[in-house]
Amino acid sequence: MKLSLTGLAGMKIRAVDGCQELGHPEMLSTPLFYLAQPGDILRLMDSEYKFNVATYAAEVKDCWIYTYDYAPDESWTVYRQDLSGNSYKQDDYMFTECVYFRVCLRKMNGTAFEGSEELNRILSFEKNAASPPEMKPWIRNEVERVAKHVMDVREKNELSFALLTDTHYTVNGTWDDTSASIQQLHKEVGFDGIIHLGDFTDGMTTREVSRYYVEQVLGDLKKCKIPVWATLGNHDTNYFRDNPDLFSLKEQCELYLGRDEPRYSIDFGAHKLRFIFLDSFDPDETMRYGYNAACIQWLDKQLENTPDDWRIVIFSHLAPISRLQYWAKEIRGEIELMGLLNNHAGKILAFINGHNHADLLDNEEGFPIISMVNSKCEAFTEYKPEAFITPGRKLGELSQEAFDIMLVNTEKRQIRFARFGAGKNKEVTHGRAEWL
Repeated sequence: MKLSLTGLAGMKIRAVDGCQELGHPEMLSTPLFYLAQPGDILRLMDSEYKFNVATYAAEVKDCWIYTYDYAPDESWTVYRQDLSGNSYKQDDYMFTECVYFRVCLRKMNGTAFEGSEELNRILSFEKNAASPPEMKPWIRNEVERVAKHVMDVREKNELSFALLTDTHYTVNGTWDDTSASIQQLHKEVGFDGIIHLGDFTDGMTTREVSRYYVEQVLGDLKKCKIPVWATLGNHDTNYFRDNPDLFSLKEQCELYLGRDEPRYSIDFGAHKLRFIFLDSFDPDETMRYGYNAACIQWLDKQLENTPDDWRIVIFSHLAPISRLQYWAKEIRGEIELMGLLNNHAGKILAFINGHNHADLLDNEEGFPIISMVNSKCEAFTEYKPEAFITPGRKLGELSQEAFDIMLVNTEKRQIRFARFGAGKNKEVTHGRAEWL
């Protein structure tokens, strides 16, 4: 079968490190990585062109997991140094082992690409038919364990949700396992929805590549055929590491939320429950982290208009208070926000956030604040606020994964969290969060 390739005119693949670089009109390259198996073939179909292939081993450096570091081009692979100006070809390229690859094309006459060239009419990627991958035994065992626990403790009329954050989609990363786990758990448990607390990617690639990765993550979650709700993370702006190819706020709302506004609420009338989703980052502001006046005014109306006998769960990428942050010594709108939240603390079951890449239960305010560890397999202990817990993580075993199944019982003013993978279960009851 033939697999469609995506090309970008003006981009090269650097021979020295295998990374992409814009500003080369004489080249057209694939910004995405593709996985090839032995016997797959790249075949040139237009003799006016020549092509070059860069391959990348499916190897993961420890630094990507155990230190505060981000892989170039958002790829957990190792470039095999097989690209050079002398390795362009016109004959078939057959893969002899399992590798990731990218392709760079030139015209034989050396002229610039116009941008209208269709890569798949120039080069064909022909793959052998492959069987669907089987679920890994350790994933299957964890699905069975968590599903049994949830079904044993779940009470009648309780709502259940998959809750995850900071997936930071990475080539050769762990997303496929996370997605498979959530989909299988939904078959066993039956979620009422899925909640993602932001940072879908690292935000270091072009807009087109980031959009592709985000759509892949959301598309996998939507295979469950239940609602998917999200908050906007700081990396979702596509600004990280001085990336100039930013998403506007409007584009973020359309891509991640499927909405026109960055904040919204979801009601479960039969349960007298309201979910509130907030936005908490603006790269154009001097104080980038926090909650602007429009957000706080909107939240004020939401809280005020929620009946006294209803309960509220608030979701945000960022915690509401600076003492629970490492990267931000001040949070925009913190005083106004905390005053507002504490005034309505009786309605708020919990404030739940991601961002810190660690777990924390905080009971120092009038309502519990719960920070969620990252779903991406990553466990660095530096740059964490005091008292935050960073569970140990390791590829290829149970601790690789980390997300929660959240059970909400408004009658009991209770939320129970069953952890899938690394970390512990927890519970919120009558205004206090505790580890189980």
